[in-house]
Amino acid sequence: MRPNGLPRRVRLHLKRDFERIIQGGTKQQTQGLVMWCEKTRTQGPARMAVVVSKKLGPAVVRNRTKRMLREIFRTNKTCFIPGVNMIISPRDAKILCNASAAQDALRTLWKTAALLK
Repeated sequence: MRPNGLPRRVRLHLKRDFERIIQGGTKQQTQGLVMWCEKTRTQGPARMAVVVSKKLGPAVVRNRTKRMLREIFRTNKTCFIPGVNMIISPRDAKILCNASAAQDALRTLWKTAALLK
């Protein structure tokens, strides 16, 4: 059985990548989410990272939110233009209380940033 997690090649994990995207990328916001994104010239897969502050709530809430956002990205990763890097930071756990609300918020962000095919 194959695991459903995100492979390493579609995750952002280097400090220099985070710094480059936050300083040089564009920032989009909705009520419960903030996203920094960068469109690169490479034809690689879309990559994502989730950054959660302790202000969001206890560890259970933070981890659940991260898992939910990663799963939404994983199920929609074929919809992105190639070479997109994004950092997503949830700001309000009450707005992202269920998967459909989180997916709607993410889709809104992705459409305003023109990241979808």
